[in-house]
Amino acid sequence: MQYTTRKPLTAEEKRERERQRQEREAALRLKNNKLGVTIFQGSWIMVFVALIIVNWQMRYSPEWLKPGYSTPDATLPSVATALLLASAWSARSALRAVKADQVAQFLSQWRTATVLGGAFFLIMLSQLFALPPEAGQITSVFRVMIGYHAAHAIAIAFMMVQVMRYAQARPKHYNANNHWAVEATVRLWYFVVVAWIMFYVVLYWIP
Repeated sequence: MQYTTRKPLTAEEKRERERQRQEREAALRLKNNKLGVTIFQGSWIMVFVALIIVNWQMRYSPEWLKPGYSTPDATLPSVATALLLASAWSARSALRAVKADQVAQFLSQWRTATVLGGAFFLIMLSQLFALPPEAGQITSVFRVMIGYHAAHAIAIAFMMVQVMRYAQARPKHYNANNHWAVEATVRLWYFVVVAWIMFYVVLYWIP
């Protein structure tokens, strides 16, 4: 029986194998990261749905809304909703730009998304006082829902600010091959939009 001796790898072959190994590991990390964000979003949405169910159940209580009081006006929240949708659109445009290596356009769109998101947050903070405590149980439920959403919005808005600061400090850091931080933040911002639209309809348009 003859035995063949494996030819030692050249330096170039070793480098190529190492490069392929790193690429496989990076692809696996990205896949796991995306799965983690998806699970995170799903768990959050379930909590928001639970709050909506609580809202609907408490509407049948005689103490829900006392005589002489009305549900909150929808004008300012409608403006805030438009700002949030515009922010999400700008964030989406920024993600598409960074994937195309259009760094300057990415940063411009990201700034716009961050500013619009901040305007949304400030308007919604004012809604915490849209109803007085004397209005009934609606006030407590209303404030819990607004406050809970605001807490998530400010956390993800902080991520947006951090991405913007890092992109300004190192303009070429985010590019077509390195944009997971941007993508993850955009996906979480989409969650803020979806969660708010559900609350917006329930709180302001369903009597």
